[in-house]
Amino acid sequence: MTLKDLLRNDLSASELGLLKRSFDQIGSIAQLEIPDELKGREKIIARKVLDNFKNVETVVKKDSKTLGEYRIRSVKFLAGERTTETIHKENGIRLKLDLNKVFFTPRLSNERLRVLNTVKKGDVVADLFCGVGPYAVLIAKFSKCRKVVANDLNKDAYDYLVENVKLNKVGGGVEVFNKDAREFNIKADKLIMNIPKFSSSFLDVAFRNVKKNGRVYYYTFASSDELPLKIREIKANGKCRILSKTKCGDISPGVFRWCVDFKKL
Repeated sequence: MTLKDLLRNDLSASELGLLKRSFDQIGSIAQLEIPDELKGREKIIARKVLDNFKNVETVVKKDSKTLGEYRIRSVKFLAGERTTETIHKENGIRLKLDLNKVFFTPRLSNERLRVLNTVKKGDVVADLFCGVGPYAVLIAKFSKCRKVVANDLNKDAYDYLVENVKLNKVGGGVEVFNKDAREFNIKADKLIMNIPKFSSSFLDVAFRNVKKNGRVYYYTFASSDELPLKIREIKANGKCRILSKTKCGDISPGVFRWCVDFKKL
């Protein structure tokens, strides 16, 4: 049942037209996007979600854009248990996080599996903007890599990363750091650059920290027309070969999150 179907008897046709069909569920928290035009109806919407989805214990709404170098998008409590902390389960791992303190999206669950499936036995994998560890923990748990280097500048994300490494019992395979990505000088076989808004500012970091013939997963925001410009920007920073271009969801009308996989030559 879609959110619009659920609220068909509670909102007018014009109000339903403003409402998104679905919402993100992160652990036991339903995270809604409610436009300003429906602000006066948000409590009704939240209560309906809470009463009809048995695994939802808390309902919040996105209350800001994704802001700052920590990429945090604040949420506002609407109904249920008053908390923004939860444990999210995906792909066989558990991730503890607080929506008001860290960046996390469940919409990359399949993308994280795609990346996992490219990791080979003995690889050194680095995720320099790892958040609470969705890529790092998954790869450490289910691949045969030699080790994962996981880093995030946000101290709250780092603290949850440390907890998630313990929660998933992968401590022997993950090295965790809380510092600026520019401080690293490692030689990884696989390098994850999931910081799409600022990724172009770290292309030099990517080329410095991946081995020759190593693979970089470079995330960026672009329209289909803008993507070739992003690829030219990658090639201007170092010798490489583009391996794939994966669309990982839409950000706004006509603008998408892409992962450009490239090999350093």
